[in-house]
Amino acid sequence: MSTLEKIKADAAKLPPDELYELAKWIEQSDAVRTIQRAALVRDIEVGIADIENGRFTECKNDEELRAFMEGIKARGRAKLGISDASAA
Repeated sequence: MSTLEKIKADAAKLPPDELYELAKWIEQSDAVRTIQRAALVRDIEVGIADIENGRFTECKNDEELRAFMEGIKARGRAKLGISDASAA
């Protein structure tokens, strides 16, 4: 068993409040923040490239935005096999 596997197994045994404290401690480490920052920069670069290449949907008003979001919701529910009646 690797060191990481041992840590994961031990962490799984922690009470929720201690697990939360461990997660906060890890998240605040410089190494994790560096990785998160690099991932954010990559995501922003992908978004900029999408816009520059015309891969976006423009909603000109609240009605168009609501219709767009409803479409996303309907496709997500269909993919998950959730009917509109059971989602209400």
